[in-house]
Amino acid sequence: MPPERTNASSKNGQLCTLPAGTSRLRCVVTRRDNDGASGWLPSGADCRYAVVLAVLVLSGSTLIGELLEGARPPDAWGFALAMISSAALAWRRKAPMAALAVTVVAVGVYTLLGNPYGPIHLCMVLAMFEVALRRPFASSCLACGAAAVAGVAFALPRLMMDFRQPVLMVIAWTGWFVVPWLLGRLAQVRQAAADRMRHALMAKAALEERMRIAREVHDVAGHGFAVVAMQAGAAQVALDARPDQTKAALEAIRLTSTQALAELRSALDTIHARDTDCPTATGLRGLPALMSRVRAGGMLVEQEVNLSAEDLPEDIDAAVYRVVQESLTNVLRHAGPTSAKVRVCREADEIVVEVADRGRGVVQRAKPPGRGLTGMRARVEAAGGSFLAGPRVGGGFEVRARFPCQT
Repeated sequence: MPPERTNASSKNGQLCTLPAGTSRLRCVVTRRDNDGASGWLPSGADCRYAVVLAVLVLSGSTLIGELLEGARPPDAWGFALAMISSAALAWRRKAPMAALAVTVVAVGVYTLLGNPYGPIHLCMVLAMFEVALRRPFASSCLACGAAAVAGVAFALPRLMMDFRQPVLMVIAWTGWFVVPWLLGRLAQVRQAAADRMRHALMAKAALEERMRIAREVHDVAGHGFAVVAMQAGAAQVALDARPDQTKAALEAIRLTSTQALAELRSALDTIHARDTDCPTATGLRGLPALMSRVRAGGMLVEQEVNLSAEDLPEDIDAAVYRVVQESLTNVLRHAGPTSAKVRVCREADEIVVEVADRGRGVVQRAKPPGRGLTGMRARVEAAGGSFLAGPRVGGGFEVRARFPCQT
């Protein structure tokens, strides 16, 4: 048995590991920071973002200064401060706190110098949003308060000079910081909830995959060992008296163990998602071989199969095979000397699978159902069917599964 492996997926230098048995999952690591850049240098996308923002801020401020009465276009210092506030946002993901501090100071000085109100103030909004999105609640809340106080302090002289009700304007000015902080926090909470949901789904998928593999291994190994044990007992009894029967029993042991190993490899190969060199026949196509192995173990099996593999969807076809296999395994292990009857047919709008025997095996009500019955029920219900198992009237045991007929 190869050592346990872990599945890994890497992206931009980060590695995510999952337990073995979760090969069907893809672990996608989303990196909010350091997208494609190292050290303190911003990424190319962030630089392009800052350039586009600077063009919009400069052109918008110039247009407002020319169109509004009493306003003037930004001077040289105004253009420089607008470029600084825009360029600082290139670090909004790598260093959001520093970007916010530079933006607040640059916009505050810009406002104090009498430059026109306009798009430059959106730089503070964007910087505050990024801080709320990328930093914990406590630090982002403190940053919001400090930025609001500093921003109002820079703008207060200008507001008192330009407006008749500076108190209302001060309250409105704090909205440049409070509103984007609230939006950033909302986005952070939603992202955290999405991350928790994704991790929960990954854990659930990993658990379901492990349970599926456990059922496969149980069904394959349990059936194979049950037949091998019966054949070994028959060989031991007939070793001296009937050498020909001993030879036949040993041959049946060889065939059964080979088939069980092939099915076990097929089940384990799904962990690593690779093709197997020893494909095994399961589903209705595998029932004849299954019956032959059980009959070779000395048990009489009567079968009534009125369907073909083409009549069933893949999941129902596989579930039918496993129900029959596990049921016959239980007969071999628990029923004692007896015979069994297997029936697979269509009744009205359902596919019915029945396996019955007249042996002595009875489920004890004081004990919970074993792994075999639990696994069969899980398989049947996963395929949309219903499952019933229990003692028969007059002795013996019966397993019955019903699947919806898809036409």
